[in-house]
Amino acid sequence: MAIVKRIAGMIERHPERPPGEQDMRSWPFLTMVLVGVSISVPFFAFGGQLGQRADLTTVTAGILLGSLLLGFWGIATGYVGVTARLPTAMVLRRTFGTRGSLAIVALMVVTSFCWFGLQTQILVKSVAAILDTQLGYTLDQRVGIALVGALIASTAVIGVKAMGKVAVVSVPLLLLATLVPLAIGLDRHGTAGLFAPRALTEPLGLGMIVSIVVGAEVFGCSINPDLSRFLRTPRDNATAMYINYGVAFPLLLILAATLGILYGNADLVATMLAAGIALPGLLVIILATWTSNDKNLYASALSLSALFPQVERWLLAAIAGVLGTCLAAADILGHFIVWLTFMGLLIAPMSGVYVADFFLDRGRYAAAAPAPATFRTVPLFAWGFGIAVGLATLPRANLGLGLLELTRAPTVDALLAAMAFLFVAKRFSRPAARPLPALSPSTELP
Repeated sequence: MAIVKRIAGMIERHPERPPGEQDMRSWPFLTMVLVGVSISVPFFAFGGQLGQRADLTTVTAGILLGSLLLGFWGIATGYVGVTARLPTAMVLRRTFGTRGSLAIVALMVVTSFCWFGLQTQILVKSVAAILDTQLGYTLDQRVGIALVGALIASTAVIGVKAMGKVAVVSVPLLLLATLVPLAIGLDRHGTAGLFAPRALTEPLGLGMIVSIVVGAEVFGCSINPDLSRFLRTPRDNATAMYINYGVAFPLLLILAATLGILYGNADLVATMLAAGIALPGLLVIILATWTSNDKNLYASALSLSALFPQVERWLLAAIAGVLGTCLAAADILGHFIVWLTFMGLLIAPMSGVYVADFFLDRGRYAAAAPAPATFRTVPLFAWGFGIAVGLATLPRANLGLGLLELTRAPTVDALLAAMAFLFVAKRFSRPAARPLPALSPSTELP
């Protein structure tokens, strides 16, 4: 009973309220969570695919440029959370209106569900492959998905306290374990093969790599207020973002691309099997998915809280876990890179709008601010304009319109276009200052 009471006391409730002093954290908390999110099976698959579709020099340059942009953007979105002390879904209500934000919040919920289902499915497939090849045991993947979904959901149901504890334990082990296949691969193949000319399938240019890297992580950047609202100071936020996007994120993604080139595939399980570390790697795969997927579920629960404010957050997290597990069981894998690209075009301009609106009118996001409007049309039009520009600059080979080129990174184009639209619209929509009435000859000055 004492354990049950202790767990009940840890469960986070009322996400719309500002965190109390007892909930405040310093930068190591957010750093561990963000790095833990980066180390995941889909993350390595993503990096491996980049390594298969461009030479290592181009991939490295694209990753570094994309990480630089993500670092600046992470500081900006995180600052909104530190200052407003609101989760992302509640920030969006202030930006787009209580009803105007519903479609955007629903999009965030679906995106979180997809990430949760995708990572859960990949994890179970990986575990099944390792158990079959190493131990000759055939795992019923539906049972595995149900067990894994329940395990990961447990920390998301409790909230940031449990998520932080898992990350503190897991991240050091994960960082150490991911270097083992690299050392084995370099010992076997040397460095010459990394830079040798290769036949590339559907090659990617530098601009598209930057766009895809930003698109892959822009959702995580956009929901930074979910966690940054617990930080003590803006400096804690900037420190965490610098370490994650300036060091950990690019290094891990370059490592994943390098492994993809060394081992000739983008499959982390196949890489570990080839390196001869499949069984120890099984623990890495489980921890990697846990530290990233509980944040997906936590974010979806916070977004659902904006849609269903009368329901407890922990219950919404449990429901989200069930729905995300069902998506995993329904097999949502496929067209990974295309999905990341379009997700970036939808999510990036949304975060651009709320960041621009926050800096233009901070009072709207203060705790004592009046209730949000039902619809705020200018931010909604800015979001739509950003999406349209992103589609116009997305090459036709990547299912876009290919009408023009701006930064050569369509996700960045969409974000900047949305911000520019909002700034211009706000500038010209301000009421002109009314002239003072003329004084008549009989008017007496005070």
